[in-house]
This record gives sequence, C-alpha cells and structure tokens, in this order.
Amino acid sequence: MNRRHFLAGTASAAALLAGCASSGESPPNTDDPATDDPPSSDPTTEPPTTEPPTTEPPTTEPPTTEPPSDPADGAALVNGSFESDLEGWTKGKDLPADPNNPDQKVDSEIKVTTDRASEGDTGLFGFLDGSADDGTIWVQQEADLSEVSTLKVDGYSEQESFNTVLQVATYAGPVPEDGLVERDFDRSNSLWDHEGWKTYEYDVDHDGEGLIAVGLNIVWETNAAGVLDNVRLE
Repeated sequence: MNRRHFLAGTASAAALLAGCASSGESPPNTDDPATDDPPSSDPTTEPPTTEPPTTEPPTTEPPTTEPPSDPADGAALVNGSFESDLEGWTKGKDLPADPNNPDQKVDSEIKVTTDRASEGDTGLFGFLDGSADDGTIWVQQEADLSEVSTLKVDGYSEQESFNTVLQVATYAGPVPEDGLVERDFDRSNSLWDHEGWKTYEYDVDHDGEGLIAVGLNIVWETNAAGVLDNVRLE
C-alpha cells in the first residue's frame, strides 16, 4: 500500500518535470542582478553658453586741460581796443601855449569813437590844434613788460600825404617819476603816410613793470585829427 503511493507520487513528479521541459520555459534565475539601466545622461553636456554682459567702458571724456598760457598773456593790456570806453587807460597831454592866447594851452581832445575801428566797434580819436606846430596827447596804462618784445598799434589815415602833419606817438618803458612829456615818445612814424588802416610796430626793451602809452603828436600849423585802435603787446 505504501509502495503504491510512493510510486504514484514519483510518477507525478516526473510528469511535471517533463511538461516544463517540453514547454521551453526555464525557471527564473533569481541570482542575476537587475538589468534596468539608469536614465542615460550625456557626459558631453556643455556648460551654459550664457556670455558675460558686454559692458562697455565708460565713455566719459577726460577733462580738457587747456595748454599753458603764453608768457606774454600776463602782459595783456586792459581794453586794448577801447571797446569799454577808456577803462584801464589814463589820459595825458603835453601842450604848448596858444599863440593867440598865451595864458591858455592849445585845444586838444582824446576820446573813443565809433566812426572808425580796426578791431571791434570803437577806436581812439585824437584832435590837436596845431597853431603852435607842437603838442602831444595820449592814453597810458601800466603793464608787466617782462615777456614783451613788441608794441603794436593800428592807425587810420583818410589819405596819404607827403607832408608830415600828425605823428603816431608811443612809449613803452619804465614809469617816469615825473610823468611823460613829449620828448619821451617815439614819434618816428607819420600817421598820414598811408590811406586806410596800418599797423605800427615798436621794439620794447624794458623788462619788468612799466608803462605803455599811445597817442598823437602834431608838427604842422593846422588842426588835425586821427584815430588809433587795437593796442597790443607781443
């Protein structure tokens, strides 16, 4: 009885194994590791391509430093073209007695005018009564002549004349203790040696603080007038 049951169980087990073999299936292999691959990642992934901000350098321009001034700038005259009336200037005159009235000096006048100008709108007008064929009028101002070599002034003449009637009178030198007189002036140039405007130049030899003067001198027995303008130091 027991033998019969054992044989039957053996037969059943054999049949089961045969069925599994015929179906081609194999029992699962629980020893194999998991074959699921992790999510693939590209190892050549480049870093972000965001470029740094292209901030341009400030466009602020450097300060415009002016070049050093010319040494002669310190010697610039005040109101050299008489645009501010006679500001900066002082009138002067050295006149003879009037032949017709010995107790008085001959007539003269010096002032600004808008009738003639070589620079700007105004010039220096001068009038002299030449009845004594002598007399000098001028305007003057002190200036530093340390770096100055030339005094220039423009003179106007209505027409050229071969007769010397009016002379340009200039002075550039030390300040005279007793003031200027006619003999102190350079009177080598005739004002009527041309027609229209002309620039007269004079050498300046004085070094240091000094005096500048420009005006007219008359050497003819007649009344005469002239215009000067644009006095400058160079």
